[in-house]
Amino acid sequence: MLRALSHLGEECIIEARDRSPEESWIDRTGNLRSSIGYVTDSEGKIIKYSDFSVVKNGSEGSETGKALAEEIANKYRSGYVLVVVAGMTYAEYVEAMDNKVVLASAELFARQQFPSMMQKLKSQIAL
Repeated sequence: MLRALSHLGEECIIEARDRSPEESWIDRTGNLRSSIGYVTDSEGKIIKYSDFSVVKNGSEGSETGKALAEEIANKYRSGYVLVVVAGMTYAEYVEAMDNKVVLASAELFARQQFPSMMQKLKSQIAL
């Protein structure tokens, strides 16, 4: 389950970060792109972090994204959790005001992929 969630998290990061210049926002500092990442959690314990890669000079974004993902994951004390974030406070503004996709497409991708991922896991367990 954790490997599957981590794989889904990696796919979400690719969906959010890797965009053509026409689809993406202007990446002045690298902070927004650097703040995109994920954590997986099991029973209230963080198991895996994405790398929160620093883009350009976006070390602040990397740190902020990781901290936000931890904060959200710590709210869940049972079960398995995948938290995907864009940690900069202005991420929502970029989506709303600049009409650029930051995490919306990654969320849609995850919602689309999750049912088939769970079905595949169930069939593997049944073997």
